[in-house]
Amino acid sequence: MNEMKARLIGALLLTTLGCSGSFAQRDIPFSENWLFVRDSVTGAETQKYDDSKWLKVDLPHDFSIMPLGEDNDDQTGPFSRESEGKNHTGHVKGGTGWYRKSFTLPAESNGKRVILDFDGAYMETDVWVNGKKAGEHKYGYTPFWFDITPYLNKPGRPNTIAVKVDNIGANSRWYSGSGLYRNVRLNVLDPVHIPQWGVSVSCNDISAEKANVGIEVSVDNDSGKTDMAELSIVIKDDKGKEIRRNVENVELASGNNVLKKDFSIDNPILWSPDTPGLYTAEVSLVRDGDTVDSYDQTFGIRSIEYSASKGFVLNGMPVLLKGGCLHHDNGFLGAAAVPRAEYRRVQLMKQNGYNAIRCSHNPPSREFLDACDQLGVMVIDEFTDMWTYYKNPCDYSRFFNDWWQKDLTDMLLRDRNHPSVVMWSIGNEIPMLSADEDNEMAQRLVAKVHEYDNSRPVTQGVPSFLIPGGWKNSHKYFSPLDICGYNYLPAKYEDDHTLYPDRIMYSSETYPLDAAKAWNQVETHPYVIGDFVWTAMDYIGEVALGHASYVKEKSDRQGLQDRDGIAEGTHPHKLFDIMNMLSGSKWPLYLSWCGDIDIIGDKKPQGLFRDVLWDRSVIEMNVHEPVSDGMVEEISSWGWPNEWPSWDWKGHEGETLQVRVFTKAPSVRLELNGNPIEEKTVEDDMTAVFNVPYQPGCLTAIAINRGNEAGRKTLVTPGKPVAVRMTADRGSVNADRNDLAFMALTLVDADGNTVTNDDRLLEISIDGNGEIVASGNAGQYGMKDMNRMKFHTFRGRAQVIVRPFNEKGKISVEAKSEGLPSQEIQVTTY
Repeated sequence: MNEMKARLIGALLLTTLGCSGSFAQRDIPFSENWLFVRDSVTGAETQKYDDSKWLKVDLPHDFSIMPLGEDNDDQTGPFSRESEGKNHTGHVKGGTGWYRKSFTLPAESNGKRVILDFDGAYMETDVWVNGKKAGEHKYGYTPFWFDITPYLNKPGRPNTIAVKVDNIGANSRWYSGSGLYRNVRLNVLDPVHIPQWGVSVSCNDISAEKANVGIEVSVDNDSGKTDMAELSIVIKDDKGKEIRRNVENVELASGNNVLKKDFSIDNPILWSPDTPGLYTAEVSLVRDGDTVDSYDQTFGIRSIEYSASKGFVLNGMPVLLKGGCLHHDNGFLGAAAVPRAEYRRVQLMKQNGYNAIRCSHNPPSREFLDACDQLGVMVIDEFTDMWTYYKNPCDYSRFFNDWWQKDLTDMLLRDRNHPSVVMWSIGNEIPMLSADEDNEMAQRLVAKVHEYDNSRPVTQGVPSFLIPGGWKNSHKYFSPLDICGYNYLPAKYEDDHTLYPDRIMYSSETYPLDAAKAWNQVETHPYVIGDFVWTAMDYIGEVALGHASYVKEKSDRQGLQDRDGIAEGTHPHKLFDIMNMLSGSKWPLYLSWCGDIDIIGDKKPQGLFRDVLWDRSVIEMNVHEPVSDGMVEEISSWGWPNEWPSWDWKGHEGETLQVRVFTKAPSVRLELNGNPIEEKTVEDDMTAVFNVPYQPGCLTAIAINRGNEAGRKTLVTPGKPVAVRMTADRGSVNADRNDLAFMALTLVDADGNTVTNDDRLLEISIDGNGEIVASGNAGQYGMKDMNRMKFHTFRGRAQVIVRPFNEKGKISVEAKSEGLPSQEIQVTTY
């Protein structure tokens, strides 16, 4: 790095660190002002390497979402027909990325320990400091850190961090992203300090009147001699009010010390989805009058019980898990775990009625779990998608035997204090040579979990199709577990309960079309504690997993998930090699298209059905798009019919369209332009089906219960688009690279109705203290519209995401479309 750049970045770090007291600080932001190149260069680990032509980036950063060059028939933006992951990863490419950053520590840091903390990087990561290898990491989803003290130059001299991240070959079944896609932090610590994840909080004997809180503090004494310190623990409630304090002198032997203190909390705020109250334990170490370390740990007080007779019990009350599976990408941002995007994703889940998330199939970012804590969403924290046998030849299975204990331990240590985490999952759809081999490995993983945490149950997502010998051997998969995850198998519950009456079950994955069937089991049987749909939100990759197409005759092929196991002795690699070989390219589609919520955060038609199922809405209505004569609709296992909450079918006047109305009321009356059409009885799946000749106007469905109106839904035919309505999720955002403004762009008619069948090309521009980092629409075929300054709407909608600079002021975004007046929206940065 050139000298001027080094001084500038060093000065920024000095400003962040400050020079007060003992000069020890935690969680120093270290994500800005990196230099990046997407290339397998040599020598970039050395301090003198010339990186002057590299691109400046701020983390979190995902290089798989970066454009590959000029578009052509085989390449569009970040998408390529030559993608190693093909459909699995949404046709993006991996490769090698290099990151470099220089910084200078002040004189006050002399004698301190410096920890470089990565919350995650995809996938194989090597780190150098001043040309010396500091460490490596293999798994793409677990946090990791290195003590870089031995490799640093003396304070006042610049240091260079170099990080190489390899995403090589086919290694994922979904969009993984590439590079330093989560935040990086620096810790500057005294020789006597609390190590990484060194504070653990446990809560027991919990009631509305009282709770016992145990604080366990690990202290490293690297001074080489026994020392004395004052240990202070202050517990504050969610309003910052101090409620407990303990200060005592402690003797610290050289090496690691574990100190424990118990507190009794009166009238505790019990954490739950309805009341997600949080506490903070402020832990500090004082020596010779100086605070040498401070560590703030957020936690929640709540109790978990589970049994086949009572189900899942939170704080003494049964709770049904209204769950959704989520992959880790943030839509058009790719895998970049920008804190605001992580919070918004959890917020969307909460707003759509979910109280639980299964992190599929890997640990999420720490900001994601922070958001779940704050918003009150329960989490199944999942370790991995494979153990010793691969699903793709270059996946984590190559490293599992050597790395699983460290990686699982790091996940547990980082995440154990999050009250939102209510279950640990040791894996998903794990392929093994035999059920006995799975049982043996599962026992080892469960034992490792219990070594660090006995307060939560352990689970695993188990399908039928992978079990050697079929479902008759499933008890070997389930016997090491506390709670049993059934993938796509609600039909097995009652028979299995007869065989194993103490087994606790839940749908770890279900099809959208099975929502009513799966939820009925949850409401009926206490031993079935919840349902997690695949999936709650659309994501990049697993292309067209959910789709509906038109054919002359439906096929009768059995879905993979519906098959009863594989022949005993079949090598798992053979199965997945065949699956990958038979997976033809679905270019130019790039989305999964199986979510209740689309990739820009709007509710999809199947989400309307779930709203009625979970009593969030009395009545909803979808209209199926016109179908050509002689064709029938074929829906994939994860699909949904091609229907929409829309009465906007210009050009199809007089054609009969199928209208489906969802309600729990006994009957539905349908009206068109005020004229009654028909009244029908609602079927067991909460659905009444009508066939209606299309004519513009107002289509109204009325739920009837005992002769009275229980609710109504009206769809209005819009006029021509007259404007692009622009709205932002917030009118002001932080002048911080960790914040974002999500802007919705909607085509509207003169009455403000969304125009869904007259999509337009939009052109956007920005001015002020921010940049456009992502854009596009929610359509399956929106590949050419993703992350452009010109893009089309899909069904009248699109999205722009703005990332602010570190300056106070204004951001102005303008949208233009031919024949429509230009529109502008402003957001304040503060």
